[in-house]
Amino acid sequence: MNIKRIGCIVCLAIGSQWAYAADSGDEIIAKMGAFELKRGEVKKLAEAQGIALKGNKQAALALEQLARAELLRRAVLAEAKKAQWEKKPEVQQQIERAKDQVLVASYMNHTARPPANYPAEQELKQAYEANKAMFIAPAQYRVAQIYLANDKDAAKAERQAEELTRRAREKGADFAELARKHSAHPESAANGGDMGWLAEDQLLPELRPALRNLLAGEIAKPVKSANGWHVLKLAERKESALRPFAEVKDSLTHLMRLRLAEQNEREYMNKLVAQSPVSVNEIALANMIE
Repeated sequence: MNIKRIGCIVCLAIGSQWAYAADSGDEIIAKMGAFELKRGEVKKLAEAQGIALKGNKQAALALEQLARAELLRRAVLAEAKKAQWEKKPEVQQQIERAKDQVLVASYMNHTARPPANYPAEQELKQAYEANKAMFIAPAQYRVAQIYLANDKDAAKAERQAEELTRRAREKGADFAELARKHSAHPESAANGGDMGWLAEDQLLPELRPALRNLLAGEIAKPVKSANGWHVLKLAERKESALRPFAEVKDSLTHLMRLRLAEQNEREYMNKLVAQSPVSVNEIALANMIE
């Protein structure tokens, strides 16, 4: 059963009377019938989901959804226990399998985990120097556009794109006003066509060559994409450049630790197999599928 899906379609009646738990003084954050969710429990759920709380003004909605899903999970679990669902033989097998999987995963995570001091600063710098190609940021463009959809008359859209390009290139022309009046892309039109900073790999492939050849402030010839025409103005450009070590240090640390953990896990498994080689009765195995 998908608890997240249930959480989207079931309306929970959260009680209006809030209190503090008598035994611990922990504030009750959410209720569903007899089920309560306390502040500390919500915090642990957030930590398990990787939701940062400190200084995160956008976390409130995520926490509410998390609390609702957890209360629903507990309610469904109570119903399942009431029905003694765990006593079904097939469910017992699944429970045991799940327990074993958790045990294996936890043990391997502990066994393969790199030392806390890995990688050292010098190792990080060596990896950075040896793999600089990984850390080259693509060129970025701050672009404004007027988008004209093909709709039913592609020729008309092309003529309109050429006309708007001509008008936009006139001395004293207000590109932003033209975009607000004529662009069929509501989000950018509301900002005078401004699409903000976009990395080259975020742009439609058809737009990239046109922007590469523009200087700041210039307007390209109309560009045709799969769905329409684009009148493009380049506001600013940031050339492709190597990201500094300080900027990539954390992600590089994570990557190196992950790779060492994977290597440690492979070596551990190989050691087990070397100590006790696996043998398979291929004839018996083949007989199973006849």
